[in-house]
Amino acid sequence: MRCSPAVRTPPPLARLATPMQYCTACQKAIATIVIMDLSEGAVTGSQHVCQACAEQLGVAAPKAPKFSTETLEDLLGGLKGPRTRSKPHEACPGCGLTIGEFRSKGRLGCPRCYEAFRAELLPLLQRIHEAQVHTGRLPAVTTQPPPPPDERTLTDVRRRLEDAVRGERYEEAAKLRDELRRLERGPTT
Repeated sequence: MRCSPAVRTPPPLARLATPMQYCTACQKAIATIVIMDLSEGAVTGSQHVCQACAEQLGVAAPKAPKFSTETLEDLLGGLKGPRTRSKPHEACPGCGLTIGEFRSKGRLGCPRCYEAFRAELLPLLQRIHEAQVHTGRLPAVTTQPPPPPDERTLTDVRRRLEDAVRGERYEEAAKLRDELRRLERGPTT
């Protein structure tokens, strides 16, 4: 029994099947998902399917292969070259967290961990953020104010705004209106 695409329920309504029920689609594997057909809020039918058949029906997303954190770090770390490692039994003097626990949890235990595991963290930060130093969110403040808007620029924006309104391109006109206001207002501090 296969559900038609119009009757099939979305994946959030799928739930675990009862143990040892065989898949109704392939009749070979143990069913792990129940697809319920709903009509006006009432269950009109159900289908017990295995993970593979659920993926074929489009009810369940394919499972991604599982890699441990250490495996991924080794694979990605090999691209950047060799790195220095802390000894696996070294622990943070502040909280007692070991480098192995950090690798499995992905979180540090206290502020002193940054210094204790500095040799491990710097290459990791370089790989993830492409930098080892935080530079902030905003650019440096300039000492010279920007030049005043050129009259030709204002005239050009006004002309493009009129063309956009005539052509009924209202989204473009709104952007040009905002740009014109910004140019007329001048630099803000």
